[in-house]
Amino acid sequence: MADKVPDYSAAIAGARSWRVAPTLWARMGGYLWSHAMLNPWPDGEVIVAACDAGHPAPAEECSCGVYAWESAERLLRSPYAPKDHQHIAGVVAGRGKVIRGYSGYWVATAAVVLAFFRDDYPSPVKEVLESSGVFLPTKDEVAKVYNVPVIEYGEYDDFCDQYGLVRH
Repeated sequence: MADKVPDYSAAIAGARSWRVAPTLWARMGGYLWSHAMLNPWPDGEVIVAACDAGHPAPAEECSCGVYAWESAERLLRSPYAPKDHQHIAGVVAGRGKVIRGYSGYWVATAAVVLAFFRDDYPSPVKEVLESSGVFLPTKDEVAKVYNVPVIEYGEYDDFCDQYGLVRH
């Protein structure tokens, strides 16, 4: 797993959540999808932001960039906290230019998924999903695809320390 940490100094720690791709077609772009955009996160890869306006991302006065909350606690207090089995949250490392938001988030040039959080929303039984025509993977299956561990929310700080991630 250590090879998943991006090769740069002073990576910034973040927590964020995603929608899990609900169909095989959607999963072709990646298992994880952004809440706010129709953008998939490529499986196990660094996601690099781009802006349709043509400038490097992120930029002041623009919504481009890769977003994350500064801590697991902020994520859980946000409207993006997982609310059911169709969402998953985790730890990301941001790199490149970073802009800090006023309400406890940051926006970066790029980020990579380092871990997923265990939550109180168990994945439904696979047979139930398949009988309904939905092929939603379990969280453990998503973690295997991304080659990352599943940790408790309370382990966030220790996990970040283990990987040398900067926290605000």
